[in-house]
Amino acid sequence: MTRIRVLVVDDSVVVRRLVTDSLSRDPDIEVVGFASNGRIAQAKVDQLAPDLVTMDIEMPEMNGIEAVRALRRSRHTMPIIMFSTLTERGASATLDALVAGATDYVTKPANVGSVQESLDRVASELIPKIKALVPRRAGAPGAAAPAGGAPAEVPTARRPLA
Repeated sequence: MTRIRVLVVDDSVVVRRLVTDSLSRDPDIEVVGFASNGRIAQAKVDQLAPDLVTMDIEMPEMNGIEAVRALRRSRHTMPIIMFSTLTERGASATLDALVAGATDYVTKPANVGSVQESLDRVASELIPKIKALVPRRAGAPGAAAPAGGAPAEVPTARRPLA
């Protein structure tokens, strides 16, 4: 089976490691690269062609919202999951990211306790969303090719209730 290729974008080395370790628990997911800001993420998307991107909102040089806009302007259609502490308490930043073209969001664990608890929380929230957003790829067992060779439709972003 072809694994789901994920690019992790966050300015924090600790968070990038946390996300990578969480996703590595699942044999269907492969982290193919990292980026520390949106500008680097654009180049990595072109280079690595990931199936999905996790994106922080607050980053230096080019933030996550600007990066999402730039990727969508460049006709990249892969799902983008915003992964930020801002998404829980900053509803406007989350809405801005969704309006810019992000597909969904997950909140970073805060004050969870142990590293293991953080890994468990990230894995339990992020992995099901990744699997729901990335259809099984053509050539994978059980995969169905889209009718007429058209690209698979990107799911509509979930909107938080106000």
